[in-house]
Amino acid sequence: MKYVTGTLAVILFLIVVIFSIQNGESVDVSLLMWKISTPKVFLILGTYLLGMLSGWGAVEMLKRAMS
Repeated sequence: MKYVTGTLAVILFLIVVIFSIQNGESVDVSLLMWKISTPKVFLILGTYLLGMLSGWGAVEMLKRAMS
């Protein structure tokens, strides 16, 4: 089982590295008066992490409301 877990971790790491290399170009992001230029991979991963955090927060609020 250790070999399967290790193999899956290496495969996931390689996928992230390939994804990062392919999405390295910069994109402009604007919100109200702010404008930043960031690599596309940071924008995608940052959005994903913010979605995970907000989803986790919503689930925790529902758990507290149900108990």
